Amino acid sequence: MLTADELDDYAAALATLGRFHRQAPDENTLSAFGELLEEWPVPVGEASSAGLAHLRTSFAEAESAYQIRGDLNRLYGVSAVARVAPYESVHRDRDGLVFDQQTLLVREAYRQLSLQVPRLNREPDDHIGVEVDFLAQCLLRALDALDAGQDQQALTYLNLAREFLAEHLNQWGPDMLAEATEAAETEFMRGVCQLTIGTLDSFTAALEDLPAAS
Repeated sequence: MLTADELDDYAAALATLGRFHRQAPDENTLSAFGELLEEWPVPVGEASSAGLAHLRTSFAEAESAYQIRGDLNRLYGVSAVARVAPYESVHRDRDGLVFDQQTLLVREAYRQLSLQVPRLNREPDDHIGVEVDFLAQCLLRALDALDAGQDQQALTYLNLAREFLAEHLNQWGPDMLAEATEAAETEFMRGVCQLTIGTLDSFTAALEDLPAAS
């Protein structure tokens, strides 16, 4: 099983990426992220390397929080028609509608951690950023369980993350993120999309040998 330090590193990486898919960073957050860029905490493969390269370019070119916010808004349709829909149901359900079957299945997964989206029934549960953050929440629960000496409970949370990857995020996320990489106008959002693909790949591989919870 992953060590506590590895769980903490993946939780931090996934929480950061999930946030950036939903909310553009302000200048302070952007500056702090830039300082940590060379210390990305999880294993880096091809997609992650490409993402980090885009992000380094973003900082070298001094892309502003204003530029990134505008790109995020255009990309995911925050204030207009989305260039790339950020919702699982649009990509997987036959009619391509939000609040369809996949949205409800994702909602059920969240309930296993007693979580729900802040604007329930007004904001689709299956936004890419929310789904990525759900993995981080699974890891944080696993860490809490380990701290309490509840190894089997920790294993249950990790298996929930593995199941969610297999049944949801890995079914649509990589293709959608690749599309978003092409549609993005800023190096920052290209980097976030590519780094998310790579981090999901790395996390999936890290969970391959995870034993089933008893």
